[in-house]
Formats: sequence, C-alpha cells, structure tokens
Amino acid sequence: MNTPENSQMTVEEAEEYGRQMDAKNRALEKTHYLEESPIEEGKVTPPLSEEEIKKRTGAGNFDNVQDSGAMNSINS
Repeated sequence: MNTPENSQMTVEEAEEYGRQMDAKNRALEKTHYLEESPIEEGKVTPPLSEEEIKKRTGAGNFDNVQDSGAMNSINS
C-alpha cells in the first residue's frame, strides 16, 4: 500500500488507511489509564484558607485582588 507521505492513494487505499488509523486510535484509547486514583464520589475538599491562598498565589497578588474593584477573569 502506498502511504500518504509518498504518493497519491486510491479511494480504496485511503479508506483502508483510515480504518487502520481508527483501529490504532481505539486500541490506544483503551490502554490509557490515569496515574492518579479518582476522587471518591461525594468527597469534597475543604475550602482554602486565606493564608493558603496567599501562599499559593503570592501575598502581593492576593492583596491586589482584594483591594481592586476589578472583576476577575472567568478563565483564571
């Protein structure tokens, strides 16, 4: 079979190539596992304290957000 990198394929070859790639992708999807264990259903982490937020974001960033009247970005 000619590969798409080397030459033009016939319709039949393109269909066969597509079926092979679909089968390969399905096989890879079935073997993909998360390295972390999933969170137990119903388990919710407690909210972060202000000190923990300051530690993670930096005190300057935390203070700037608290003092400014700007609306937070939806994506951040």
